[in-house]
Amino acid sequence: METTPTQIRDRLGLLADLACGFLESGQSGWRTKQILSADAHALGLEGFNCTTVGRVVIVEAHLPDGSNVTVTTCADALDLIDCTRSLRLHRLAQRIEDNADVAVSKLDELRDQIGELRATVTPWWAVTIGMTLLAFVIAMQLGVGWQAWVTASAVQVVTALAGQVLGRLHTPHLFTIAVQSCVAGVAATLAVKLGLVDPVGAAAAIAVNWLLLVPLPQIIGAMNDVIDSDYLTAVTRAGSVAVTGLGITVGAALTFELGELLNMEHPLLDELPGLPWYLALVFSAIGAIGNALANGGWLKLLVPAAVIGVITGGVNQALLVAAGFDTLWANAVAAIVLGVVSMIMAARTGYPQHVFALMGITGALLPGIAVVSGILLEMGGQSGGAQFAGAATICIALGTGVAFGAFFTQRMLPD
Repeated sequence: METTPTQIRDRLGLLADLACGFLESGQSGWRTKQILSADAHALGLEGFNCTTVGRVVIVEAHLPDGSNVTVTTCADALDLIDCTRSLRLHRLAQRIEDNADVAVSKLDELRDQIGELRATVTPWWAVTIGMTLLAFVIAMQLGVGWQAWVTASAVQVVTALAGQVLGRLHTPHLFTIAVQSCVAGVAATLAVKLGLVDPVGAAAAIAVNWLLLVPLPQIIGAMNDVIDSDYLTAVTRAGSVAVTGLGITVGAALTFELGELLNMEHPLLDELPGLPWYLALVFSAIGAIGNALANGGWLKLLVPAAVIGVITGGVNQALLVAAGFDTLWANAVAAIVLGVVSMIMAARTGYPQHVFALMGITGALLPGIAVVSGILLEMGGQSGGAQFAGAATICIALGTGVAFGAFFTQRMLPD
């Protein structure tokens, strides 16, 4: 029996909702198109095409008379990652592909299921626990004292609570980031004045929290979009990164002004103490696990997280210690390897590629020392611009390296 235009439109509506769910869960645009194309083929849609432009999703297919029908919708966000939700959507898409006849007879039920999945979120307390563990481990990687580790964790909890309050008030993203970065600075400064941590430890705590505000998924996604020639989406993601950077800059300016008002003295260190390579690997694994928890991975992702953390940290340490690379190039090459590994893991599990990349980056590659040095210089009355610029360059190199490795791996993997 020939498919009617109404049936074709209904099936496209299902696929459009599914695409929005994937984008809102952290899946890349190309992977979303790949999954939808398989479902469209199973559903008997001829000439199917899916286009994502920023948050806008456009799906189309041929009608029986040869003309096209198009359905357009919009995802709620691009900067969120939820591993569990993405995996459930992936399994639902697989059921549609494997049992297309059943899916056709239950389109409304399937759309309701997709709507319910899109409405689910990882509990804020789970995200806070994961990010707090991540802050603790990153502070440990900086080689500062245990007081700094505890301070970084405590400050992370405070900034997370501030983010929750502002989120409930529907505060614009720029103001939310500015307030969170300022809260981090004030909390760490207060810890110094109370004698709970020294200025170097406070700088480390602030640096960790500011780095965790950087939208690394957007940087990676923007690089992927550039490679796929989706420049409008890349600009959208880059705009989100720029807004976050502006918010952190505002918070940093207020933090440094507070330090001057309180006449705080900060030592100028040429180099922060480092960690032996074996401890760096251990902390890389633990940091990756913290990221998995923060992104809704729960127990299923703990082992993959540890593996990808060790792989990334191992490559980075081999380049830094054995090969003598500088930090920028060591991180960039390690990011390329991370892109390859994350793509393979994503293809085999159904989780977003970005989340595996984030596990490796936050576990082993964040430029914490550069940010700490910049903060100490600024609070000591000197310019830390070079250090902050170096940290920004490393973040861009990480996003580019991951996208580069993922691109070539994607081309080699079977559809």
